[in-house]
Amino acid sequence: MTGKGHRITTFAFVFGTTGSILAAGMSFLASTFPDSSEYLIFGNKRNRYHRRYTHWFVIWLFLALVCFSRSGWIIPRLSNLVNGIDAHRDLWSCVGFWFTGCFLHVLEDAFCGKVPFLRAWKREIGFHFFHMSKKIGEMSAGEKTFTFFVIVLALAAWILRDIRVMGLANFWRSL
Repeated sequence: MTGKGHRITTFAFVFGTTGSILAAGMSFLASTFPDSSEYLIFGNKRNRYHRRYTHWFVIWLFLALVCFSRSGWIIPRLSNLVNGIDAHRDLWSCVGFWFTGCFLHVLEDAFCGKVPFLRAWKREIGFHFFHMSKKIGEMSAGEKTFTFFVIVLALAAWILRDIRVMGLANFWRSL
């Protein structure tokens, strides 16, 4: 996927499931890091190692789970960070959502190509639901459709989350 596609789908998914701008923003910032880190690690040989070590989901998932367990599995709140109320827990949660953005990047790449599964050095699993555009940075029709689909699912998750929190009767009154 393009960087634009990663950013949009990651932000929409995390915001739709958590309802937190802070969590979605942290994931948004990290949504292109696995690709960017290839430049830092491999330099000019980046294309040779693309979607290998930096796209191994195990690393990102493990780091996210460690951070979330340190946070007490909370969704971060900006007010807690600003006021210093249990700020360390919210900070751990923010870092966890940063690693979640990296994990989602790998998952999104699996929809349009292969990524490592059990072995970090070998691309083994992928679905090829859509093809990428030949032009660098341009979203293909398939990527746009996938992104739209994720946004619709995120919107549905956000609405269902509000219905669960407020109750159906209060939800209809709020509209």
